Amino acid sequence: MVTCQGLLIFLFLETSYASSCPDVCTCSPSNSQPLKVDCSFRELETLPLIPNSTQELYLQHNNLESIPAGAFDYLQGLNVINLSSNPWHCDCGLWYLKNWMEDQAGGLHSSGVKCSSPPSLRQKPMSELTNELTSCSSPTKCCFDFLYIDAFLLVLVTVWFSFLIGSFMMVKKIKFIMKI
Repeated sequence: MVTCQGLLIFLFLETSYASSCPDVCTCSPSNSQPLKVDCSFRELETLPLIPNSTQELYLQHNNLESIPAGAFDYLQGLNVINLSSNPWHCDCGLWYLKNWMEDQAGGLHSSGVKCSSPPSLRQKPMSELTNELTSCSSPTKCCFDFLYIDAFLLVLVTVWFSFLIGSFMMVKKIKFIMKI
């Protein structure tokens, strides 16, 4: 089981080292700004590490069914993205991508991103998904929730040990007083 701390360290290392062009993609111009990363028509099933400085990202015509949560958050300079013609599986696993595209306020071209499955959502544009993903909007545990729970447990254990030690000292003191 991966802990939240381990996941955060993994994500940090992955994003901090994503500075070169992925082997499966073509980048141009090489080693300069703005960076255009073309990963289209590569039959990709998973998203490769995309360089932080990417301004144009082309992922169309692959076999991507979902995008991991947080995968695009570090691409602050991204101006163009093409995610069309992928077999997107429109379930809770795609909630991040849908919300991320909406947060881009129309700055990125997202037309052509359509569901391939489940069958009830086939060919439905992702931008039109609303009620279909309502079960996904329920609050989920995030690392901060675990941090608060850990902090609460630490305080609780500290108070309990303090009470235990204080009780032990009082018992010792009472025994000592009773002997005199």
